[in-house]
Amino acid sequence: MSETIDVSRDAETGEVQQFTIIDDDGQPQLLKATVENMLLYDPENNLPFDGGLYGFMSGDEALLVQDEPELLVAPTNNEYCYLIRYRGDTIETTPKESGRVLQAIHDAIVADTEESRADSLIEVYDTIMAETVRKDVVNALRGTFEEHTRIEETVSGWLVDDFFLVDWTASMYAATDDRSKRDVVRQGSAVVETDRSYEFVQISIRRDINPVAVGIGGETYRLTEREMLFLAKVRWLLARRHHHPDMSFWKYVDKYTSVDSATGDPEEDEEEPDLDSFSI
Repeated sequence: MSETIDVSRDAETGEVQQFTIIDDDGQPQLLKATVENMLLYDPENNLPFDGGLYGFMSGDEALLVQDEPELLVAPTNNEYCYLIRYRGDTIETTPKESGRVLQAIHDAIVADTEESRADSLIEVYDTIMAETVRKDVVNALRGTFEEHTRIEETVSGWLVDDFFLVDWTASMYAATDDRSKRDVVRQGSAVVETDRSYEFVQISIRRDINPVAVGIGGETYRLTEREMLFLAKVRWLLARRHHHPDMSFWKYVDKYTSVDSATGDPEEDEEEPDLDSFSI
């Protein structure tokens, strides 16, 4: 078990900036006070667990924040993705949201009162529910697309033609786009960073969306507006040359996809030779 031997704090705020531990091999390590490291090593000895939250952070244990109503957080097989179960409903977070989730877990553990313990995590849950689609619901609908073989379910969303990503917020990006970095735009003679990542193609629906109910596994689900937008963007991508007939643009872009860049049709896999038909 590691041991904290030194903690450096901000002179004005008193917040931990970095700390030094002696690891299991007896070697010193200087670590930044990220929320992940604070939960793993507990340099301030604030957590009511021996050795910090190593069991949770390593993916072996779930964390029950409160009993009634049940609020539980659990790691998944995907790095930096977590399950949050609240009032019987479960959501899976994305790596991009891991910082908010871990900070909320830290706030819950060190909360002054039991009544306020779940506040931060419930706020994260409510925000994610409002901003993202329900993965289990939309994933169950993938097979309803005639071209479902052109769609791949990933940790971040649906990947269309191995290049276009419609993420769980119903935003559309190129799979090669690093959405954690800010984009740049020209303002006059200067190039400045923006506080957002621009979509590959921006599509908006300029009319009211009528709610749709779908049956999945014997249960009826009412699709949210964001879920319908998610599915609409996937449908648009599958027929992109019809909806936006700029052939020069698509012939260039589709060089990076799994469709024929000239025709836009899915590329057919080359048939494997029948080795049984050969004799030596």
